[in-house]
Amino acid sequence: MKALLDDLQGELEQLHAESLFRSLADPQGVDFSTNDYLGLSGDPAFRAAVLEKLTQASGTHCLSSPASRLLRGNTPRHRELEKRLADFKGTEGALLFPSGYQANIGLLTALVSPEDRVLSDAQNHASIIDALRLCRCRKIVFPHLDVQAVEDALAQSHSEGRTFLVTESLFSMDGDVAPLKSYAELTEKHGAYLIVDDAHATGVFGEARGSGLTEAFEIEKRAVAILSTFGKALGLFGAFIAGPQLMIEYLINRSRPFIFTTAVPPLLLYGIEAALDRLEAEPQRRQRVSDLADRLRDHLGRGNLNTLKSSGPIVPVLLEESDLALKVATGVQQRGHDVRAIRPPTVAPGTARLRISVHADHSEQQVDQLAADLIEVVRESRL
Repeated sequence: MKALLDDLQGELEQLHAESLFRSLADPQGVDFSTNDYLGLSGDPAFRAAVLEKLTQASGTHCLSSPASRLLRGNTPRHRELEKRLADFKGTEGALLFPSGYQANIGLLTALVSPEDRVLSDAQNHASIIDALRLCRCRKIVFPHLDVQAVEDALAQSHSEGRTFLVTESLFSMDGDVAPLKSYAELTEKHGAYLIVDDAHATGVFGEARGSGLTEAFEIEKRAVAILSTFGKALGLFGAFIAGPQLMIEYLINRSRPFIFTTAVPPLLLYGIEAALDRLEAEPQRRQRVSDLADRLRDHLGRGNLNTLKSSGPIVPVLLEESDLALKVATGVQQRGHDVRAIRPPTVAPGTARLRISVHADHSEQQVDQLAADLIEVVRESRL
């Protein structure tokens, strides 16, 4: 065992030397780090709504389902919520998963075969990357948001199997938006299939329902599958896949991460129902977070900081070097703002950054103070 531990120690020391070592840190200061875009997770009214639903269900339903969905873990509550989620996303059906990572693994490994070809954006989430590795399919990683590269790849014949295009809608590190309508047109033109990870857009985009960018681009029924999560704008945990009902039935029968895992507990389903209620009742939260994020981008831009081509609640601040990103993050945290440094391998070498997450419950004063402090800390750190 000592030899193994010595090797691990050497690797950790190398991470330290490259400013890439990670450690767990408790939250401190104003939260500009989590994905709680609508500010629901700490909202007293939301907490009260969840407790009310639990009280109403007391004595009539179990709080847990300690079995897989196929082995007594299925309840009417699961079916009712999945029907509501399908309506929310504008699709025929939906299927719950414990997490977004598990949902992407479950979807892609069930759907994609080794003889298939998958076009994947260079900045797709790790769960998509790992899923495609497991699929052992032919992978074409195209440059980020490059429509021409997608069209060129789709024009190449692939008679051995099917072709899929997999993309996020709102990218979690750059905060930019995929051209989903163009992707839908191209996949239809070339007989390919579109899969969209709508996780970071769910609850934030979409004028009528707030269901995400698939709604905003009106492609809900043009994608073979859409992934959304509850652990971001909806302030909870878990995920679901939406799409044609036939696709949902296929996943129930073929998705190993769905088949061989414990059902999402009804205890969480009550919270999801309450979050959807709040989303319907308070659409102004979506506009609020958009306005605040634009306000922050405007301040930072006037301070000569690069926020890339971001839109929506994610505001990256590109600093390039990992040691500078760490130094700036520490300085901003010391001034009362919980902002974290993002470094390789999460992002490409030379693109270390701060990833700021704006929430609907932030005040203008908090946003303005963060901008002022960040500009000053960056200037001091570079000196």
